[in-house]
Amino acid sequence: MEEKDKEKTEFTLADLKELVGSIIESNVMSKGFVKLGDLKEQIKEELASVVSEQKDLKLALEKEIEKLANLPGPRGNVDVGKDGGEELKGLSKSGGYDSYAMFAKDVYESSKPQMRQIPPKLKKWSADVEAYEKIIQTKPGTPSLIISDPEQGGYLIPPEYSASLMERGFTNADFAPMADIIPMARNTVHIPFIKDFTHTTYLYGAMMAYWLDELGTKLPTKPKFGKTTLELNKLVVLCYSSDELLEDSPISMEPLLTKKSGNVIKWKVDEAMLAGTGVGQPLGVLNCPALIPVNKQAGQAAATIVWQNIADMWSRLHPASIPNAVWVANNSIFSQLMGMAMAVGTGGAPVYLPANGFSAKPFDTLMGKRIIWSEHSPILGQQGDIALIDWTQYMVGQKRGAGAGIKTASSIHLMFLYDQTAFRFVFRMDGQPWWPTVFTPKNGNTQSPFITLKKRE
Repeated sequence: MEEKDKEKTEFTLADLKELVGSIIESNVMSKGFVKLGDLKEQIKEELASVVSEQKDLKLALEKEIEKLANLPGPRGNVDVGKDGGEELKGLSKSGGYDSYAMFAKDVYESSKPQMRQIPPKLKKWSADVEAYEKIIQTKPGTPSLIISDPEQGGYLIPPEYSASLMERGFTNADFAPMADIIPMARNTVHIPFIKDFTHTTYLYGAMMAYWLDELGTKLPTKPKFGKTTLELNKLVVLCYSSDELLEDSPISMEPLLTKKSGNVIKWKVDEAMLAGTGVGQPLGVLNCPALIPVNKQAGQAAATIVWQNIADMWSRLHPASIPNAVWVANNSIFSQLMGMAMAVGTGGAPVYLPANGFSAKPFDTLMGKRIIWSEHSPILGQQGDIALIDWTQYMVGQKRGAGAGIKTASSIHLMFLYDQTAFRFVFRMDGQPWWPTVFTPKNGNTQSPFITLKKRE
């Protein structure tokens, strides 16, 4: 290939036609006659070098984006790497700060109209990030990725504290750690799956084996595929702090800026995974097409739960979900569980109450499965007041690479009249069940990883 072709970051169909045409022309012109097999091998050899070169470019691009998303180096002054050079010396995960509150205080100070100079640590952090961006943007084939904009009052949060917010907020959620996490490099990801949701006629959508006579005709079958889509949604926390608190006691801001903001994000993620509408937010289990609402018993009183409800819910759980399923319920159903009994002959036995009755600690399980008490579940008597859920069959998409984690910015203008500074936290994620519908077995009732109890009025 010519030198100018080697510098390309993309290889188009036109390039391919040109390359193949030149190989054929040079061989035929020089030899007069070339076997087709030999010609194919020569074309494959030429294309192999092109493919290898494109792979190298792709790997290099991915490495640069990974560096951008996870600014390396432990706490302290550490070089970013060979590509960084001396101008990036000191870029570390903490940005040189001992706490996130100290970083937030410098962001606040730099936003003041009378502030003529950015605080030294914040200035160095911003300069290091800006220098790193310039190196990234000059790489051949690398997209321009801007991760800080001090002129607009926003600064890239040091990764160490971004990770701290994520740990307190997202990964400690009741539901998210049990789900299937899907890293998303783009805003929208399409995920294929095999359509295996009915066994009445076929398996895997349209596959089946047949008993065949010696001279019988074979029937071809093949699986069917579907596609599900994850599209990142934006979750925002906006909180205010008095200027006096920021000026006089920045350390007091740490609980507000980390634990409290993280807890708010955690709370909203839990809510969305359980009861989200799917419009501008994740689709919750209680609103998904794969949910099976189990009927109440004939003559069952309103706002009650009986042991037969629990047995019926369990019978509709897909067998593959039995190892991972948990109960999710509102605290208002607790008294129903305590009084739930199963008839045995002319007597009965408690279902939930331990052997020592009220003198012993209540069971934390039902049918051997953990109960998670959630205020996001509807109250007693409403559909969803108790649900049986296999969270491994729910996927959570979260941003990776540039833009991952929780992004923060501050403003003194929003609450200027009240001497307050606004801090904004933005987290992007999506979620929905893997199952687009319930499963219909060859014999028996439909099954699902998501079971609940219908409304009892």
